[in-house]
Amino acid sequence: MANIKPFKGYRYNPDKISNLGEVVSPPYYKIKPEEKAALFDMSKYNSVRLFSGRSYDDDSETNNRFTRAAAYLRDWIAEGILMRDEKPAIYMYEETIQVGDVQYSNRSFIALMELEELGNGTIMSCEEIREVSMQDRYDFLTATNADMSMISCLYVERDKLLLNLMTDLAEEEPDVEFDSYEDMHQRVWVITYQPTIDLIIEQFKSLPLYISEGQTRYETCLQYRNYKKANNPEHSGLEPYNYTMVSLINSGSDGIVILPVHRAVKCPRGFKEEYFIACAQDHFKVEKIIVDSTDESIVETMKKQIATTRHETRIAMYCGGEYFYKMTLTDKDFIKKELLPEMSKAYCSLDVVALNKLLLEDILSITDETYHERVVASRSYTSLFNALKNDEFDVMFMLNPVKTDQIRNVTAAGEKMPESTLSIFPKPSVGIVINIKED
Repeated sequence: MANIKPFKGYRYNPDKISNLGEVVSPPYYKIKPEEKAALFDMSKYNSVRLFSGRSYDDDSETNNRFTRAAAYLRDWIAEGILMRDEKPAIYMYEETIQVGDVQYSNRSFIALMELEELGNGTIMSCEEIREVSMQDRYDFLTATNADMSMISCLYVERDKLLLNLMTDLAEEEPDVEFDSYEDMHQRVWVITYQPTIDLIIEQFKSLPLYISEGQTRYETCLQYRNYKKANNPEHSGLEPYNYTMVSLINSGSDGIVILPVHRAVKCPRGFKEEYFIACAQDHFKVEKIIVDSTDESIVETMKKQIATTRHETRIAMYCGGEYFYKMTLTDKDFIKKELLPEMSKAYCSLDVVALNKLLLEDILSITDETYHERVVASRSYTSLFNALKNDEFDVMFMLNPVKTDQIRNVTAAGEKMPESTLSIFPKPSVGIVINIKED
């Protein structure tokens, strides 16, 4: 079961910080230098200092961005910039954004979740992740003993009790409300009423959780817990280091946006368009679509042409000019029968698996070893399109977003989707609430 609990979070003091939009920051610790500079300049209390601070040439073991983060945290608490809530709470968090002509309000519960090894049945990872060093995240955690950002988890409920509870809570006056970066409107409700907390905890005991963002941080927390456990002869399992802060997102909510992650590819020997199309027709119906208009219209037309509500794999391929190719998978069982018989049908039906196995691997000869050298993934099809126009890539592929039931079915089979399959938006900001692992 998923074991969650309330906690006394640290939050910005509204008597000291009049505009919370100036101190919360995006949840990307690898922020571009110009974006980080803008956040630093916005406020000397911006939360970017706590999880993605600057490095300097004269940094040492005792003075570096990790020790500075710890110092900021101590100082801001001492100054009353950050204040700890008096009562344990579960927080309801809402982010409202505009995507095109549609407004989305994504709500989640923020709580502490007991750590467990991944894959034991309760907490599962949605995707494979690239082997990256966790040292950076681990150094921040050991220096601060705090969760600065939330690990995002999807959950699926059938009776909509939690979803309806969120709707009811949203009718009440929020404890926090402000506008932030990317024209996002944010609200927070601090839930301290014990019967409501008990109800939420009880409901999550029967719900598996799927990590959609933050697996590296989750594994860092596991590593930290194991270290603390090994060095604590009195370890009981109840210590604060046994828990991490999570954002629990209802997969049935209309407020979340599951964005597709597209691909752009470099071809060292050049991209042979006619050869590629001829080979692709072994498994796809290929249609050439001419768009006699602006660059922006081309990418928008690509998006519209592959859009589908059915479980049908459609991929748009662009390699320059005023046209693109719409490719619809015709041989739906080939991957399962011939290439990946050991994998589930749900996994084999993913669009990104068709792209990787039938197009990138089979035609362009991209292997696991060369994948990251030649393929770039991004949820921004516009940025990939512009990069291709600037000759940084030879061909790009636009995909549809993965569906919620696909996430559930793949993880239920004990499998993970390929790396960079999905992107959940909006992502929780840093600075909404901070969890210091203390009694």
